[in-house]
Amino acid sequence: MTRLYFGGMARHLASLRPCLKPGAKLGYVVGDQASFLQVMVPTGQLLADIAQKLGYQVTSLDLFRTRRSSTTEQQMREEVLVLRWPG
Repeated sequence: MTRLYFGGMARHLASLRPCLKPGAKLGYVVGDQASFLQVMVPTGQLLADIAQKLGYQVTSLDLFRTRRSSTTEQQMREEVLVLRWPG
């Protein structure tokens, strides 16, 4: 499931590149997850890494809020990822 999500997001970001003007900014609110085996998945940082490999600049990755996981009772991060397309 994780591979499908991040692969889909990589395809999404790649497909936007021809449509974006130089300097365009994109914002995503993303939340960390815990896998079925309770492995923490730092969604914001992984998406930032993928975006950089696709040529985007990471403007910011900031905490938006925390939320409690219903299965693990752990606090999970939700972050705002802001990207810039240099063109």
